Amino acid sequence: MPLSDASLGAAATAPTVPPVRVEVPSLGIDISIAAESVDDTGALALPENPDVASWYRWGPSPWNPEGATVIASHVDSLEYGLGQFARLPDATAGTRISVTAADGRVADFEVQHVDLAEKDGIDWGQVFDREGPARLVLITCGGEFDYDTGHYRSNVIVTAVPVPAA
Repeated sequence: MPLSDASLGAAATAPTVPPVRVEVPSLGIDISIAAESVDDTGALALPENPDVASWYRWGPSPWNPEGATVIASHVDSLEYGLGQFARLPDATAGTRISVTAADGRVADFEVQHVDLAEKDGIDWGQVFDREGPARLVLITCGGEFDYDTGHYRSNVIVTAVPVPAA
C-alpha cells in the first residue's frame, strides 16, 4: 500500500494563541482566563474560583475572523465569595472590553447587548457558534437562586463585537 502525506501543507492554519485575561475597566473587572474543554455533563468546565474565567479552547479565539469567542465564570462561590463577573449585568451597550492573549496582543470589543435568560431556554448551539460575525460572549450565572438544586436559574450573557483597530 503506498504511503500518502497526511500533512495539511499550505492549508495549515497557525496555532491558536489562547486568551489569558479579560478586562472591563468601567466595571472593575480584570480576570485571568484558563483554556478549558467540557466537564462530565457536557457544559464548559469552569474553575472553582470565580476570579478565574474559562475560555472554550475548541472554539474561536478573539482573533478569529468569525464565530463566537466564549468566556465564562462562576458568579460566586461559598468558598471564594462573589466573583468579578457578578458585575456583568451592569454592562450597557457601548461598554468596552479588552482581551489579552498569551503572546501579549490585545483585542478590543464593545458590548452590543446584555441578556438574562433562563438556562433551559438558551440555545447553546447559537452561543457557541463558530460561524457568522466575530463576537465575544461573556457568561455567568444570574437571576434567582434555586435552593433546591443549588444553582442559579438563569445566565447573564454579554455579547460584544470587535472594535476596529484605529
